[in-house]
Amino acid sequence: MIDVEKLLKEGKGFHKYGGVAPEGFVLVHEKTLEDLRLFDNWMLWTENKLSIRDLNIKNFDKYK
Repeated sequence: MIDVEKLLKEGKGFHKYGGVAPEGFVLVHEKTLEDLRLFDNWMLWTENKLSIRDLNIKNFDKYK
């Protein structure tokens, strides 16, 4: 069993989930994609001031 919480906290290997996602793709929380639809978040992301990894961790922490 894959411990997603542990992977996110350690910051390594979170981009691969044992072959669940095809090579070259990343799994993200659905809420993370919704957050990027907000113009302010999208602008921060395009300016490299916000990362998908950080949004993913924030959204994962909400559902503990």
